[in-house]
Amino acid sequence: MKRRNFIHAGVQSSIVLAAPTLVGLAQAQTGAFPNRGLRIVVPYPAGGATDATARLIGEKLAKVFAQSVVIDNKTGASGAIGCAEVAKAPADGYTLLYSLNDPLINNTVLVKNLPYDPQKDFRFVASILRSPALMSVPATMGVKNFAEFKAFVAAGGKQVSYGSWGIGSLGHLAGETLAKEMKFSAVHVPQRGEAPVLQDLLTDTINCGWTSAGTARPHALSGKIVPLAMMGPNRSSALPNVPTFRELGVADSFFDRSVWMAFLVPARTPDAVVARLSTEIQAIANSAEVVGVIKERGLEPMITGPQQAQVMYAEEFPVITKRLRDLGIEPS
Repeated sequence: MKRRNFIHAGVQSSIVLAAPTLVGLAQAQTGAFPNRGLRIVVPYPAGGATDATARLIGEKLAKVFAQSVVIDNKTGASGAIGCAEVAKAPADGYTLLYSLNDPLINNTVLVKNLPYDPQKDFRFVASILRSPALMSVPATMGVKNFAEFKAFVAAGGKQVSYGSWGIGSLGHLAGETLAKEMKFSAVHVPQRGEAPVLQDLLTDTINCGWTSAGTARPHALSGKIVPLAMMGPNRSSALPNVPTFRELGVADSFFDRSVWMAFLVPARTPDAVVARLSTEIQAIANSAEVVGVIKERGLEPMITGPQQAQVMYAEEFPVITKRLRDLGIEPS
């Protein structure tokens, strides 16, 4: 079975975001860049969180630059098709990638013959947000908190089934890590995105499931599922009453990880172009409107420049790839 990403696979789509026809003062002050339209490649289908954020920022970037901005959904191969296209694009700032961390880290272990080298072929422009992963159980299970879940698995004599949004995803790694930490037998039920995981929880066909906090929030608030624990270093504003794994005594620092999203460009893009893109994108992402939309979706703003994003990436890369190999998760 092929691995899928946090945003599940689907058909390709693209739109052109409206922009003013006259070249504004902002462009005149920066010389030649940008003097034509830009393209943002999203390696996931339209309608997901990655796509929605790219469109929101792209629309505002079009107004700032007085140029059209095309959102181009290049899906497939666990995000590898879209990433490869940007890696091979001219390094002039007119083609950007907006991606999760999965294709930039996990794919190096999980995809055979990866057509790009994420450590060499890109440079960061800005990180935008993180999406905390949540562990939940069906309400019909009768487990009301993490302590009761520990008692449930400690009873033994059963395999604990858990769902995630795909093979090699953060949820998959978290489920296997937790089973190892708590010494219970687990069976992974991979799905093509979060929606099927939630459906499995709602129909009581799995014992627990991993989704984003924002996606699970309506079902948690209605009492249809029971959220037990949150990944990430801090509690999520989407479900502030749900404790983190660290608060619950799970010492493995892997549970401090989150899914994150960032803009990148081909590695040889000039410094001045990267700086201009980063300045404008960060300003847009930090606006009250965009921050509000991010939070409404249950996501957490994590807006940084290229250097901070690169440091985060360099620190996370060996941790995730080692965990994938240690758990014996095979490439697709």
